[in-house]
Amino acid sequence: MLLIYNSNSEGKFEQTSNIGYNSWLHLEAPTSIEIERVVAALAVPSDFLTDSLDLEERPRIEERNGAVLMVIHVPYDQLDVDSSSQDVKYRTIPMGIIHTKNHMITICKEELPFMKELFNGEMTLFETHLKTRNTLNVLSLTARAYIHFLATIEREITLAEKELAKSYRNSELYTLLYLNESLIYMVTSLKQMKFTMQKILQASNLELDEDDASVLDDVLIEIDQAYEVTEINQTNLNNIMDAYGNVIQNNVSQVLKLLASFTIILSVPMLIASIYGMNVPLPYQNASNAFWVVIVVMVLLTGLSTFVFYKKNYFSR
Repeated sequence: MLLIYNSNSEGKFEQTSNIGYNSWLHLEAPTSIEIERVVAALAVPSDFLTDSLDLEERPRIEERNGAVLMVIHVPYDQLDVDSSSQDVKYRTIPMGIIHTKNHMITICKEELPFMKELFNGEMTLFETHLKTRNTLNVLSLTARAYIHFLATIEREITLAEKELAKSYRNSELYTLLYLNESLIYMVTSLKQMKFTMQKILQASNLELDEDDASVLDDVLIEIDQAYEVTEINQTNLNNIMDAYGNVIQNNVSQVLKLLASFTIILSVPMLIASIYGMNVPLPYQNASNAFWVVIVVMVLLTGLSTFVFYKKNYFSR
């Protein structure tokens, strides 16, 4: 889908059908026809667009033929794309920001809710010809989206932890595993984005005035905060998973120890019963009270074995 925006006199976005001067073109899961239209109209390198749709593309910045490409990673909820997915819920996906002489292009393989809110926003003033400022605003919204997703992940970790404390079911363990993988995606993307932002400060790919430099500093702080929070959550989640892994292993050991204790205790009367069940001459087999003597001996030995295991705390958990 190709969306074309221009800013009006009130600093609001207006959607148009034609590519005009200083337009902002936003592509979501574009078709090859839409990509060809943008390439033909703006003479932008076609690989700038196709690379931004590659899920394996890393954050970077590149300048060629008067056009600047910045690839960033943005978080998204996979359930918004595929509600039947049982895999990792939160991922990151590449998004391309392209500057030409008179236009700005944003492109992503999936629909991004925060971009929709940006174009439909009524409180923030935008001018489509201020490409650098608009780019910094997109980066700021991206950092806030990371923080929002991290807050959601924190809540889901807490919920899964409470459920796991009750049941130790595999489903909660898988939930923690998938959340940990989501954090790996985010911490990797945020680390690479930090390097990209620092490269923008040091390079001359984007023209930064004093206000833009100040905004970029704020964006760097937001991304750095999101990165640190992600690292803390990842460390915390790893500790939780290790702790529950040890608890489950300890519980299994306790169960096996308990079963082994019962097996040994029950083996005593079973041994006596098997001996006196043999079809061979046995001591006192003709005595009138032989049966009760054997029963008493079995009970006493079983009780003694149980007492020994009890004193050794084999039945405590």
